[in-house]
Amino acid sequence: MADRQGIVDEVESFYVEIIERYKDMERQVAGESRLLTMFKKVDYKARISGFKDLKRKAQSINVKKITIEEADELSADVRDKLGIALSLFVKLIDAQVSCQTFLLKKSKGEKLSTIDYKKAVYRVQKTTEELQNGLRNMDAVYANLEEFE
Repeated sequence: MADRQGIVDEVESFYVEIIERYKDMERQVAGESRLLTMFKKVDYKARISGFKDLKRKAQSINVKKITIEEADELSADVRDKLGIALSLFVKLIDAQVSCQTFLLKKSKGEKLSTIDYKKAVYRVQKTTEELQNGLRNMDAVYANLEEFE
């Protein structure tokens, strides 16, 4: 049971400290992107910094260091799914940073292609979907782990 507690703690930490903070940032970005706020100055550098902080936090979770008994296949499966979710999250953050960097450059008057912006937004949407699928897969296995605890 002590080994299972380690994986439970890491999954809970991932959701509370990383995913919830990401959702808060996403809501803030959406709020600052509304029609009524479009004439206000946006601090893209702060957004980029916030996303990079979340990336560092996600990368600090080392799933290989989570000790699991050899016979505990369910915990090993949760650990593997957590590793996948973490890598998908990092991919999403990279897409967000790319998109926010584009907006920063645009706000400074650089001539940038609308097609490049659409590609950046598409990458954010695509990686968001991939992460959501990864989280659903992890949640399904994690629910089984909690059930047998």
